[in-house]
Amino acid sequence: MASIKRLLSHGFFPMELPQPFVSSRFAQTVSRINELPKEFSPSKPWKFKASELACYNLARKQKLRRVLGIPNPVLFFNLAKEIVDNWLEIEKDLQECTLSVTKPSFIPGAERAILSETGPPDWPRLRARYRANRRHLLMTDILQFYPSVYTHSLPWAIHSRSKAKKRQRDYNLLGNRLDFWVRQAQDRQTRGIPIGPDTSRVLAELILTAVDKELTSLITNLHGFRAIDNYELSFRSRSEAEEALAVLQTILSKFELQLNEAKTKILELPQALDSSWPSFLRKFEFRMSMSGRIIDLTEYFSIAYQLAESNPTESVLRYAIARIREMDWSSNTWQIYQDLLLQCATAEPGTIMHVLAEMKKYQNQGEKVDVDRFQELVEGIITTHVPLGHGSEVAWAIWLSIVLGIPISSDAEKKLPTLDDPIVPLLTLHAQERGLTSNNLDKSRWASLMKTEELYGPNWLLAYEADAKNWLPSASRRNHVDSDMCFAFLKKNGVQFYYKRASSMQVTRWKRRLTTSQLIGYDI
Repeated sequence: MASIKRLLSHGFFPMELPQPFVSSRFAQTVSRINELPKEFSPSKPWKFKASELACYNLARKQKLRRVLGIPNPVLFFNLAKEIVDNWLEIEKDLQECTLSVTKPSFIPGAERAILSETGPPDWPRLRARYRANRRHLLMTDILQFYPSVYTHSLPWAIHSRSKAKKRQRDYNLLGNRLDFWVRQAQDRQTRGIPIGPDTSRVLAELILTAVDKELTSLITNLHGFRAIDNYELSFRSRSEAEEALAVLQTILSKFELQLNEAKTKILELPQALDSSWPSFLRKFEFRMSMSGRIIDLTEYFSIAYQLAESNPTESVLRYAIARIREMDWSSNTWQIYQDLLLQCATAEPGTIMHVLAEMKKYQNQGEKVDVDRFQELVEGIITTHVPLGHGSEVAWAIWLSIVLGIPISSDAEKKLPTLDDPIVPLLTLHAQERGLTSNNLDKSRWASLMKTEELYGPNWLLAYEADAKNWLPSASRRNHVDSDMCFAFLKKNGVQFYYKRASSMQVTRWKRRLTTSQLIGYDI
């Protein structure tokens, strides 16, 4: 069942952020819709002010990056409410698509508000079914899908292009309302939808459902599936596959989308149903004896390092850590385990979230964390990645310092204020409160952003939260948060988007990490 409270609490922040970034109190407060000030959800929304996305630069594999979007909470509330209020209509439309295996659903108790009922672990079975009695496979995806979505195509997808064009300013149409709130949350830009919030999964699926409907109407008895924007379609002949490719390209062009030529290929069947590398790690067995476990552990990670090198686009090291995290590596195996995890974090900073969880767990059990080497790791990550604008590596390095109580060196500290990032300033201010930076931390640039207008800019998170935490004063005499009705309401009700006590292992968000099965094929 669709729930505005759950969509706001479990579908707002991207899941790749460190644990202290939460929206549960926000969800609890604004889901009491009758108590909201009229400015929060105006009767004439087209007069509502626009806001900018906070952009978080995320590390991916093979030196690739992905920019995640964190919407302004006021604008996000209105978009989320629109989706929830019209969920029955949206769900009915999505269910008409026979190709998609990633239809979004509200799943109670899951890590996210919106998930699909099938995921990467199910795809080998689906491939086996759809490739039976077929000789050729068409594999393709959409080039830069989320960033290239044309927001005006939302009403085209829901209502048809002809109807939407005739009624462009008719806000009785759901598609026009969705289009409006998406644009308002990204400074009225019509190109792209933010990567990260669960709402974007719904918007993306609405557009591609319309594509799929037209595709299946033109090519009957189509075998295969679409997962998000990845198509795997099987055919009896190569000519059939080529025809389908041409048709798909034509349909996508109507929505101002295009296929990724680099990932488009027609292969002769049979082909492998799944990646081979996970089985090497999944089947690895550890001996019970202490000496045997140490040898096995080094061999296991040696295999993982080799697999990571030969599969640079896969989450090999993250999977390797997740696969053995339920085993006991304390006592005599602790030192070698810590050494191997440090190597993972050094080689692939994207593993820090998994390394940190293991370090904190064993630190709580009384094992000694090698502070000097982790401080060296943190300094290396910050000094290397700040000049490159790599926000996620830096954010997780600071969070590691906070959780493990590791001071940030003066050289690293000097770099932090120069990074343009929405997440790093709050983590740094928290680290200073914990005594992990010097008192000479340069906060002048961040302090200059403590203005009312910044509450609707890309630094809204800092402008609101640093005031709520009394970390930075307003840039003018009058409190800048109290000057805005919407954010003043949030502040009055104790809403926080940064939870300082999240370093405790008892906090639920420590458990909200990907499972080993989810890590296979997880594209971040």
